[in-house]
Amino acid sequence: MERLNKHRGIKGQKGSTPKYKLSFIRHLVSEYLHGDLSLHQLSRKYNIANQNISRWVKRFSGELAGETILLPMTDQEQKELELLKKQNELLKKNLEQEQMKNFALETMIDLAKEQLGIDLRKNSGAKQPKR
Repeated sequence: MERLNKHRGIKGQKGSTPKYKLSFIRHLVSEYLHGDLSLHQLSRKYNIANQNISRWVKRFSGELAGETILLPMTDQEQKELELLKKQNELLKKNLEQEQMKNFALETMIDLAKEQLGIDLRKNSGAKQPKR
C-alpha cells in the first residue's frame, strides 16, 4: 500500500495529488460536450474554476467527442426516415439514367465525328470574332 506524504502526495509520485477523480472529470467534460450548459454554468454548478473545466475539455474532448447518445426515434421521425430513404433510391435511379443518357450522347458525338466528319464538341481554343 502506498503511503501519503504530507507535502508530496503518494510516495514516489511526482507532482501534486489530483483533486478530482478521472471519472468525474470525464463525466463533466461529457456533460459539457453533450449537454446545453456553458463552461460558466458548469463552473457554478460544481464550484470549479472555469480554467480547470476549459483545460479538461481541451484534454478529453477528443476521446469523448465520439460518444453519442442515441435516443429512440419518434413515429414522425421514422416516417421521415422512410421517406428520405425512398427519395434517396429515386435519386440514385435518376442519376444512373442520366449517366447512361450522357454516355449515349457522348458515343453519338464520337460516331458523328468518325463517320460523318462533323465535330460537334465546342472548340475551347477558337478565337471569338471581333466586333
